[in-house]
Amino acid sequence: MASRIPVQAPPSVDLDVLARRFRLPIADLSQATAQAVSLVPERWARRFHVVPLVATEHELLIATADPLDVDCERTLAFAAGRQIRLALANADDISARIDEVYRDAERSESVVREPAPLLEVQHLDAASEAAPSASVDESTTSISHLVDELLAAGIARRASDIHIEPEEQGIAVRHRVDGMLALSRVLPRSVGPALVSRIKILSGLDIADRLRPQDGRARVAVNGVAVDLRVSTLPASHGEKVVVRVLDSRSAVLDLQGMGFHADECRRIEQLLQAREGLILVTGPTGSGKTTTLYAALRQLKDRGVNIVTVEDPIEYRLPGIVQVQVNEKAGLTFAAALRSIMRQDPDVLLIGEIRDRETAEIAIQASLTGHLVLSTLHTNDAPSAITRLIDIGVASYKIATAVKGVLAQRLVRRVCTACAGRGGACAVCGGSGFHGRLALVEVLNATPEFEQRVAAGESTERIAEAARAGGMRSLWKSGMAHAAEQRTTVAEVLRVAAPDDPEPAVARRAVRGHSFPAMAQIEVGTVDVFVIRPLPTGWRVLALQRGLATRCPSSWETVHGHIEPGEEPEQAAVREVREESGLEVARLYNVRVAPFYLHKLHVLELAIVFAAFVDEPAEVAIATEHQAWEWLSVDDALRRFSFPSERASLREIVELLSTGSAGSVDDVMRVF
Repeated sequence: MASRIPVQAPPSVDLDVLARRFRLPIADLSQATAQAVSLVPERWARRFHVVPLVATEHELLIATADPLDVDCERTLAFAAGRQIRLALANADDISARIDEVYRDAERSESVVREPAPLLEVQHLDAASEAAPSASVDESTTSISHLVDELLAAGIARRASDIHIEPEEQGIAVRHRVDGMLALSRVLPRSVGPALVSRIKILSGLDIADRLRPQDGRARVAVNGVAVDLRVSTLPASHGEKVVVRVLDSRSAVLDLQGMGFHADECRRIEQLLQAREGLILVTGPTGSGKTTTLYAALRQLKDRGVNIVTVEDPIEYRLPGIVQVQVNEKAGLTFAAALRSIMRQDPDVLLIGEIRDRETAEIAIQASLTGHLVLSTLHTNDAPSAITRLIDIGVASYKIATAVKGVLAQRLVRRVCTACAGRGGACAVCGGSGFHGRLALVEVLNATPEFEQRVAAGESTERIAEAARAGGMRSLWKSGMAHAAEQRTTVAEVLRVAAPDDPEPAVARRAVRGHSFPAMAQIEVGTVDVFVIRPLPTGWRVLALQRGLATRCPSSWETVHGHIEPGEEPEQAAVREVREESGLEVARLYNVRVAPFYLHKLHVLELAIVFAAFVDEPAEVAIATEHQAWEWLSVDDALRRFSFPSERASLREIVELLSTGSAGSVDDVMRVF
């Protein structure tokens, strides 16, 4: 087979000519950063004759003299877990720069190579498996080492869940960090079946059964520390999806103060825990920290020298000094069956993972009425609704009034990163998000005589809520606003998980302004996003612009974006920005939608007017200095290329609205000219 002839720039060829030919920027070799160098081993830099320049969370910019080396691009993308972007440089200059950057990396402590944490599966021996090769071909890559690498990366980034999702273009690996899901890397589709099989082996699942959902567990060691994993598989259209829940006891908050409650909230919770008998409930949706709060409460109760027994499905964290029972439905060990047996074990405190049915609720109520303190969870939106939920299950209201001592409803919001909050920017600690860790918003309902009377009388949820508020209960919204006032979180985070107490928007805005914190002090319609489209007979082509290295979001891909100048109408700004950023003239302009974006550094909620701009042929692009490259992409390619989810959402709406060439019956409203 004939080998491919490398396309390199000899010294006599102007790089500008080659750059225009391949529509690539010219590399600035002096910009090689320590982070980028750490992602590419020296042997690969020399093998592919490249210099790593700049790395972001999702992309790696490299300098190359051979822009057609597909094997280089594919291999480095796999190794670095990032999309590869190319810039051109002279071959001799690259050789000299490789010597410099890797010589400096060896002798300078400023270049830190972070080794992948060694994952040692305790119940399986994977030590004899081959090391991963440089190729991404499934036949030469060690799947077991790939799985170890994926788990190690997720745990190192504090991910609570690792999602492995087969898609049409590849296997997407996503991490949920501080409650937010973000793409980590994309793997070739070919590794999918072997990858899922390896994870199934680790978690004791049936690798031959690919048609049914399965659940399993695994335990791995990261740098000598045991970490429990819960594994769930689900058959999907492109293959099996796997979600790995990371149960890392090192990052678990196991005391009430660490949950981030306000001092008055902690006092009300501790007052509940002083009870010697009764039922205490924690409510909220999945992922709101209910189990973590219950574990923190058990830790405090354990100091009393009492006998504590838990019934859970599943057991999330092992608690020393506490008897924990795992529900096993197949073996007949249900919540109700376990509770009946536990009552003969002389417990003082019971934790029931979740009250799911009438039988479990009745046993929990009966235990709380016979001298036991019972803690459990329910899925309700707020604290007063827990009472209605128990009645719906079938528990008598008079029993609820006597048994329930208190209810906590909670949500989790991201905590502002303390490492960079004072400087007004993101840092390496928070990974550029501006947030690090989470804290709990909570409403604490303490039972009062008035509350008990209304519950026993079977009154409505609103009437019960009135009694709770009279007893000192503060709503989730007010709990969140108090955190935002102290700048521990932002109003945008509070709005993400809790609704304002007053449904009227104007009242909600007054409530926001009533606090002494800067977040959302301004709401501005200040920018335009313009999707430039060539409606070719073979299909639409969408203009994508790549930002320069010295700008915000370096190397990211975006649509035309710019500010509305004073005295300028949004549609005028759209036409001007298209002309300035691409050199194109707009033939047809449509007003599509309004997209909000919270600028956390400026504490401004900014609204961008989204336009679709159609241009005629010839569509010759001349980009401005803030961009380093451009491409006309198909709609599908543009959806994959654009960096911000809001841009992808806007483009989908444009396609739905204008795919026939006009907006149909609403064209006269949507079309500007």
